[in-house]
Amino acid sequence: MEPLKTLIRKVLAEVLWPLWYRWVRTWDVARDGSPLKPGITAVISARNEAYIIRFCLQSLVEVVDQVVCIDNGSDDGTLQVMEDFRREHGHRLDITVLHMPGALLGDCRNAGLAHTRHRWHLRWDADMVCRTDGPDDMRQLRQVVAADDRPRTIQLPRTNLRGDLHHTRPKEAIDPGEPILMRFGAHVRYVEYGKFDAIRVPFYYRITGLPQRFYFHCEGLKSAANLVHRRRYFEWREAYNAHTDATRPAHAHDLASFSTYWNRHFWQSDEELTVQWRFMRDFTSKLAKVNREEFGEYPQVLRKEMHDPAQRFEVLYANDKPTTRIDRADAALMAYVPTADDRAWERERFGG
Repeated sequence: MEPLKTLIRKVLAEVLWPLWYRWVRTWDVARDGSPLKPGITAVISARNEAYIIRFCLQSLVEVVDQVVCIDNGSDDGTLQVMEDFRREHGHRLDITVLHMPGALLGDCRNAGLAHTRHRWHLRWDADMVCRTDGPDDMRQLRQVVAADDRPRTIQLPRTNLRGDLHHTRPKEAIDPGEPILMRFGAHVRYVEYGKFDAIRVPFYYRITGLPQRFYFHCEGLKSAANLVHRRRYFEWREAYNAHTDATRPAHAHDLASFSTYWNRHFWQSDEELTVQWRFMRDFTSKLAKVNREEFGEYPQVLRKEMHDPAQRFEVLYANDKPTTRIDRADAALMAYVPTADDRAWERERFGG
């Protein structure tokens, strides 16, 4: 079925664009019907990303023309970082800050579409940081989209950091990424597929990609509480979307019910700090040090931070193996003393 859909899309993209959509441009408007401006709008949805979003936003300053920041109910200062960014750079960029506590991620994404004012929409995340020098300088995208304005999506590969600035998951260090840059239009929208939201574009859109690794995905540079929340949230959405209202199990009806089930089922505890400690032990065990030759130069805005001996996150080793990660901003977890049950869980999971 998928190859057939791909073929149909390719045929329609080649036929409908030159014969119809190129000339009848009713699709080529913002959500309010106003004309779209040249350039790129980046939309960032975030919850409790105060650490990494500083670097994320700073790296976008010379890459895009508009930034839409959407706070999803943070309590760690993320919203303040967004507001500070607007005050500092509002004279150079069109910056909008929205507050949507408790909203589903897909609803935040679609709110970003409603505020997009430029012809190209960049689905950005708070843990993505642009390269702004060297051969993979993301500012090159401005020339790419200016040279070819036809409706299309552009897939951009990812370079992934996890745990801290010096570690990754070896088999997923670099991946093909997703179609995160797209020509905006009236018919573009986000939908949920399983656990994730995905962009849905009309059939006359081309599906394209670029080889350059323009950005680092700092996926694991979050507090343990945020990492746990994200994992629970996405697994809840997968469980929720796998059923109808009539067949959905009780634990999947809402996030609170699923969180109780998930904590007990996977981590054998109702205590949030215990879940976080065990989660981080499991999360860190899959990490390895970054291959600098493979990764290349880090984004400019991260270089000072990566050499700071007091940087916030640090993966710890025992017997030459990563065993956990400390977060110097998380006093509660730093002070947590593993119990006998934690040690028994650890031995069962990792042996020894």
